Amino acid sequence: MLRNLTLSVLRYERVKTTEAKAKEVRVFVDRMINLGKDGSLVARRRALAWLPEPVIVEKVFTDLAVRWPDRRSGYLRLTHLGRRVGDSAPQMLMELVSAAEKPTAEKADAAEEPKPRRRLALPRRRAAAKADEAETNAKAAAKAAAPKKKKAAKGAAT
Repeated sequence: MLRNLTLSVLRYERVKTTEAKAKEVRVFVDRMINLGKDGSLVARRRALAWLPEPVIVEKVFTDLAVRWPDRRSGYLRLTHLGRRVGDSAPQMLMELVSAAEKPTAEKADAAEEPKPRRRLALPRRRAAAKADEAETNAKAAAKAAAPKKKKAAKGAAT
């Protein structure tokens, strides 16, 4: 069971399980990633002995090993989810911690000079505003072009 749960965590990088299983499997996930960081043939054989799928072992040795170059353990984040409906067992979400990004020269320059935020009008608002403006201009032009009518005086002789 622990092998299969370790395999699922390394494959999907996010698994929901009970609290007891999560606390136990955390040790095995750390061990597999540390074997991947070792990178030797002996480490690869030990990982293949524990994990039944060579594809996941390859992922551990290539992708996951370089994700955390300066970390020794603590690759899993455990989050409490509440209790399961059927048997009220406490559940946890196990997910691999995201790799910390190192700031590059471009990002450092961007952090120093914040760009001013521009508020862009939505396309439907722009179209509605243009239509309203065109309608207003058309009414004004029609009013100016029409001859003025004189009001007839009340009580005028017929």
